[in-house]
Amino acid sequence: MGGTFSLLHRGHRRLLRFALLCSQELLVGVTSDEYVKERGKSHPVEPYEVRALSVLTFLKTVDPSRPVAIVPIDDEYGPATSDPCADCIFVSEETFPGAVKVNMLRRLRGLPPLKIFAVELVTVEGVRLSSTYLWERLQRKRGSARTE
Repeated sequence: MGGTFSLLHRGHRRLLRFALLCSQELLVGVTSDEYVKERGKSHPVEPYEVRALSVLTFLKTVDPSRPVAIVPIDDEYGPATSDPCADCIFVSEETFPGAVKVNMLRRLRGLPPLKIFAVELVTVEGVRLSSTYLWERLQRKRGSARTE
C-alpha cells in the first residue's frame, strides 16, 4: 500500500490498521518529498521523515510484532508493479482504479495480479476526510481567529 499520509488522520489509520491486520508482513510506500513537490499539492505537506515515522509509529501501536517496512516512493505505483513477492494491495474506495492499473502493469511485466482490498472512506460533516480537507479547515480556523 502507499500514499502521502500527510496529517495522519482517521481515514489513513483505518486503511493502515486494516492492511496490517490482514497481512503477514506489510510494505508501505510513503511518497518522497520530491514526488510531493512534483505533484504540486495545494496544501503544505510534512517532510517525508515525519510522515514515514507517523505511519510506522501508528502501525507499531496496532501490532508491534508484525513485520512492517516503510519505503519512499517516487511515482504513483511504488514497488507494486514490479515486486514479485507482493500478493495483495490495500487501497481506499477512491484509489481502487489505481490498483486496477497496477494489476494491468503487473500483467504486462509477466507478474500475477494482486488481490485488491478496498476500505470504505471516512467522512466528516458529510465530506470525504482528506489531508486537503483538514488543511482547509485549519486555514479557516486561523483566518477566523485573526478577525476576532
